Amino acid sequence: MLSCLIAAALWAVALSLFRDPIRRIGTDTVNLFKCTVGGTVFLAAAWSIPGTGLPATGDSTWLALSGVVGMAVGDVLLFVAVREIGVQRALILFNAAPVITGLAAIGIYGEHLTALNWLGIAVILAGITLVETDPLRGSVSFEGQQGLAFWGVLAGLGAAAGQSAGILLARGPLQRVDLLPASGLRLSAAAVALAAFMLLHRQGRQRLRRLRPASWPRLALPTLLGTVIAIYFMMRGIRDVPAGIAAALLATTPIFALPITRFFLAEGIGPRSVAGTLLSVAGVILLGAS
Repeated sequence: MLSCLIAAALWAVALSLFRDPIRRIGTDTVNLFKCTVGGTVFLAAAWSIPGTGLPATGDSTWLALSGVVGMAVGDVLLFVAVREIGVQRALILFNAAPVITGLAAIGIYGEHLTALNWLGIAVILAGITLVETDPLRGSVSFEGQQGLAFWGVLAGLGAAAGQSAGILLARGPLQRVDLLPASGLRLSAAAVALAAFMLLHRQGRQRLRRLRPASWPRLALPTLLGTVIAIYFMMRGIRDVPAGIAAALLATTPIFALPITRFFLAEGIGPRSVAGTLLSVAGVILLGAS
């Protein structure tokens, strides 16, 4: 559990550092950079340490697929949902990922969560939803249409399903594969898929041109924190914790982001965010007690 929470906290820090580069060069460009660098670092570390080379073909395939589905396809669908129905609604739909993961893990891995587990997951998701819909937070109202468009809803649910599939596809191989090559394969496959997607679209090719060496230093620290270190802890959490619980804990990034947005980015925090934070903490405590 602690590994998942560390990953979520590091993502919150990294996201705050990525805000300005995302505005300058685009979300997909930043995502491509961090996946490429992270995958390279992990694979280089795996090849340099005896006994941690690439896994068997079957495990490699599932890990690569988990990166494509969870980090490339899922992210693209989330961006579509944000564009069509706005940030708030898109994130609320994306919060279905832990529920999808927990239910699917019953059939795939035989992971039957207890009633207390499900209660903890529900309380965490309720808290996250309260935080994400706080009207005082400036980060939830700058994009998207306000109409509940069908394709936007479908994309939001698809993003949640992609996140869920990424976790489930990685969990099995992680029982047999070292974390370093597993993380490297997942990130590298996501980078290849993102690059292919951007090269196929004129706007994507234009954004790729913005990824000049001059922008790399500003991307280095958040990539180290949010991709290299955080992904290591995320993969460790997926390996050690039941899939549904891991997905719920990994979703707590908005809670960890609150003190950053309040004290460093000067965004407002209302009573809804406070209540959501307390709810999420209670949910984590319930999961820890079960």
